Amino acid sequence: MAPIIAENSIVLSADDKDSTLADRNTHATRVAGKDADPEKKALFANVTKRIDYSPKIGTELHGIKLSQLTDQQSEELAAFIAERGVVFFRDQDDLDYKEHVRLGRRWGPLHVHPLVPHNQDNPEVIVLDSRLSRFNTNDSWHSDVSFEPAPASFSILKFEEIPEAGGDTIWSNSYELYDDLSQPIKTLLEGLTATHSSDIFKIQTQDSGRKTFGKLNDSEHPVIRTNPVTGWKSVYTNPVFTREINGVSASESKWILDYLSDLVTKKLQYQVRLHWERNSVAIWDNRSTFHTGVPDFRPYQRRGIRVTVSGEKPFYDPKSGTQAKSWEATAKAIIAKQDAAAKAKEDAASKVSATTA
Repeated sequence: MAPIIAENSIVLSADDKDSTLADRNTHATRVAGKDADPEKKALFANVTKRIDYSPKIGTELHGIKLSQLTDQQSEELAAFIAERGVVFFRDQDDLDYKEHVRLGRRWGPLHVHPLVPHNQDNPEVIVLDSRLSRFNTNDSWHSDVSFEPAPASFSILKFEEIPEAGGDTIWSNSYELYDDLSQPIKTLLEGLTATHSSDIFKIQTQDSGRKTFGKLNDSEHPVIRTNPVTGWKSVYTNPVFTREINGVSASESKWILDYLSDLVTKKLQYQVRLHWERNSVAIWDNRSTFHTGVPDFRPYQRRGIRVTVSGEKPFYDPKSGTQAKSWEATAKAIIAKQDAAAKAKEDAASKVSATTA
């Protein structure tokens, strides 16, 4: 059986030789960013401008070329992404397929998706083309490939073609989702696991008849997981891939999943939104964020490429910290800076008043 290949060398369906590509997926053997310099001096030495989209999630960095990062800068960037959830870069025209793959491999083994179309020469590079609409997850909050035994740590997405209007992507902070839960709900969820399934892709194979690039897995993960880089707790369920909460009734499972999904959708303070430009890149931590595309760009088209880094098997450490606790020191520093600026302004005004009196 020959593979189905679309324009631009996009492989849509496996042939017999490539039908086990995704079965080679494995877990990371180290935690990228865990031992990075907490101050990230090497990374920020090249940053010319930093724009925080919100206090706790989302940052845009200028002055960085992702294709030119040193090993130390790469490690510090991994740590920064784990802290900020998602980091954005503009004007990354030199991040071609080769450099895209090289950057991802610095942080771990790259995932080969069992169904989504990929580049013929680089099966780790998946192609998100709106013309292949049955494969997109627009308007569906999710964490990439959470159905795998070792789901994604980082995802690196670059858009080569963008619509004239619409087509944004939104991320939501699952650290903050955990932090805002009441203690009784936290205690309940910390003792639970959930089954994450690839059912959505199984349905697509049945409808399309296309052969997969490997096994479509189901996996069990903790509902609350610990990010190994930050040590913070986050909620790890999502509407696309989480089939059920284990060990509870079907109605209880539905209530829990619906409740958490409702918070992700409605709590605007958890969210940041990126308006894409050509050659923009977003890198996010799937262990601590959810994301969704916004399906508002028809009749325009968009086309992006993504590599996905396989992480560790999800775990929960009861001794884990939280973003909220770590944020306390930052918040105090911000308040102190604002108070100092206000006092300086008052002092300056007093001096002017005294001079003119």
